[in-house]
Amino acid sequence: MERGESSKRALVKSPTDEVKEEVLDRDEAATGEGALVNMESATARVELTVRIDVAKLHCPICMLPFKPPIFQCLSGHLACGVCHDQHPNKGRCLACGLAGAYVRCTMVEDIIESIRIQCPYDAYGCRSYVTYHATSDDHQRACPWAPCACAEPGCGFLGSPPMLRDHLRDAHAWPVVDKPRCLLDAEGDGRVFIVSTGAHGGGERHGAAVSCVRASAAAGPRYYCNMWATGNLDPETGRVGVAMAEAGVPSISSVPGGAAPAVAPLSVLRTMLHGESMSMHLSVKICMAP
Repeated sequence: MERGESSKRALVKSPTDEVKEEVLDRDEAATGEGALVNMESATARVELTVRIDVAKLHCPICMLPFKPPIFQCLSGHLACGVCHDQHPNKGRCLACGLAGAYVRCTMVEDIIESIRIQCPYDAYGCRSYVTYHATSDDHQRACPWAPCACAEPGCGFLGSPPMLRDHLRDAHAWPVVDKPRCLLDAEGDGRVFIVSTGAHGGGERHGAAVSCVRASAAAGPRYYCNMWATGNLDPETGRVGVAMAEAGVPSISSVPGGAAPAVAPLSVLRTMLHGESMSMHLSVKICMAP
């Protein structure tokens, strides 16, 4: 940790498992013209970019995205697993009332599971493609590129943690060591942390806190920090006072505009501050939790 100023998918061919495919252009087939084209295709997954009515991906009853299990009546009407399980009379279709039990529709399940879209946070830097029905669930909650807000007065900036880091540095002159807030930028995974200090307890004490800037702690990993502040040299004893604290690092989705941390794991007396500016000599070590 350093304190800062701050598909193309490859086609894999199997030599023993080759499939020949004959393709006839649809327009030419309609007119009876054209020739058959022999194409060799491996059994590797082939992906297409298509457009589809989004309503087809949602349960017509609850209007939520389909995800397995999916059920179908004898007339072809679909229902998601939740609607099917909550239906008091599973012997009749929820849509048409036709008698006859619902059955699992594994073909539709396979199609639904294969549909992948760009992460909704693509504009903020995420390049993942996720299963459609998962975009509002696990991935979106855990996406490390989920946007965070700048809470500087009058600023409406919204961006991923790296974007917010650059914004704070360029637009608001962060970090500056003699200010009550400072940015830290992790060397390994690019995480952004904010160290904030400020007076509390009626001004008799000064506190320090560390937070990880990200939309959700679910993005992982988790961190803890060690902080220690050094005081002034005592002329009588020749010793320098030291205050230490270890604490978990909470996640914040909006960088606070105020200087003083609401909860300060490290708290020191004013007598430990230095010079006329009453600055805190603070060292911070941030570690990844096991």
